[in-house]
Amino acid sequence: MKPKARKTWLLLHVITSVGWLGVTIGMLVLALAAFDAPQLYQAMELLGDLVVLPLALGALVTGVVLSLGTKWGLVRHRWVLVKFVLTVVAVVATTFSLRSGLHEAADGVVAAGGDVLAAACVSLALYTFNTVLSVFKPWGRTRWG
Repeated sequence: MKPKARKTWLLLHVITSVGWLGVTIGMLVLALAAFDAPQLYQAMELLGDLVVLPLALGALVTGVVLSLGTKWGLVRHRWVLVKFVLTVVAVVATTFSLRSGLHEAADGVVAAGGDVLAAACVSLALYTFNTVLSVFKPWGRTRWG
């Protein structure tokens, strides 16, 4: 990948990944506040559908493009492979679990509030871990590296 293209994809990856992390922090704050103000679940539902999912897909796609187009590769280094697997898990969980939990909470299902809070906590931990992997690049090469 040429340097200008790599920098463009890297910029898009950083924007979508940091955006995903930032919205997750906002969702965590809203989930805590929603115990006293349940109408906030409607705002969270909109964020889940219109912001979180596109950012998640954007982070996944740009990450794959970067890994395939640079020296890191998708399966050459353990940190890239772990980050890829965790991102796929997060995108699937966002698509099928988080969004349905947000819809239930917005519809007034009482038990869904705790699920939404737990999902926000797990998501924040996962995205923070992925960020740490990106910065420290631990563990060396895989057997395919």
